[in-house]
Amino acid sequence: MQNTQPDNCHFFASSVWTWIATDETRDLRQLIKHMDKEGKPYNLFFVPVPHDTDYEIKMFQPQVEGTQWLGYYEKKKRR
Repeated sequence: MQNTQPDNCHFFASSVWTWIATDETRDLRQLIKHMDKEGKPYNLFFVPVPHDTDYEIKMFQPQVEGTQWLGYYEKKKRR
């Protein structure tokens, strides 16, 4: 699968256990699948800098001007 995400931004997801970001080998769909497999609720952010930019993470959030919180997600429960 080809990653069509622009190089000048990335997505970042974090839970109380871990964090993960999109990059040249991991697209948003794969990031969400990873976080859902982990099974913990997580927050998703749009970060307006390349994934390899050095930035601080405080309180489970990227510290980059212009970062947008996209929501809080929980794995869907099966019926």
